[in-house]
Amino acid sequence: MNPQLQAMLQQAIQAFQSGNFESADLSLKRVLQVDSKNLPALHILGLIKASQSNYREAAEYLARAARIHPDDASIQYNLAKALADSGNDQDALMHHKKAVALAPNNPEAWLSYGKTASNLGRYEDALVWYGNALSLKPDYAEAVLNKGATLKELKRYEEAIAFAEQALAINPSLAEAWSNKG
Repeated sequence: MNPQLQAMLQQAIQAFQSGNFESADLSLKRVLQVDSKNLPALHILGLIKASQSNYREAAEYLARAARIHPDDASIQYNLAKALADSGNDQDALMHHKKAVALAPNNPEAWLSYGKTASNLGRYEDALVWYGNALSLKPDYAEAVLNKGATLKELKRYEEAIAFAEQALAINPSLAEAWSNKG
């Protein structure tokens, strides 16, 4: 990469890290005008768009990044989340699968995979994937909470209550856990 492009990319990364998304966005788009396949620029633009709740545009940038580097667990995870957040759970599922295959020790990736499966009504799969997250991080309140909610969907109420209580033991201020317990 030429030094000028490298400097623009570095400036964009610094702006992104300091929360100046507008400046980062402009710099990254300039980088992409010169090098349309610049992986860091595509990935960071995807993250910026996701943080601004523009999930479809985030997914577009992240999909471009994933085509360039399909074996990057972070890109796959972020793409799956952007797709799911944009309502495209079916396409998200494939990228969740890749993300956990590439980084099987990431409890957040398993949690997100479970949420997407649950959104699609694949409750038994979701239970397995929440279980994977919990095997990696037993005190993961959000995974406990989601596993309980999924058990509720399956009408396994006693187990669901136990998971709601477990989530509350980890974090007593989880309003959703109180609601699920009720």
